[in-house]
Amino acid sequence: MIKAIVLIFLKLSYLGKSLITLMLSFFDDIARFFDDIGLFIVHTLRSIRFEDVREFILNNYLTILLLIILIILIYSSLSEGKKNENI
Repeated sequence: MIKAIVLIFLKLSYLGKSLITLMLSFFDDIARFFDDIGLFIVHTLRSIRFEDVREFILNNYLTILLLIILIILIYSSLSEGKKNENI
């Protein structure tokens, strides 16, 4: 019986190690994904030639993002209304 309990604890430690390794690799992939997105956005902003335009975008990026989300929501609600009229 003691042999079985020891064997179970040994197998659980292997399972725990593999789960921790899996979780760490998952978080590493997520961190790389956000890092790549950040580099993409930074290089896009650096490619804007006019300094005034670049500063305006950097100072108002949150407002611009919220405006884009609002436009998407309005468009989706209007397209849903047209879809219901056809039925």
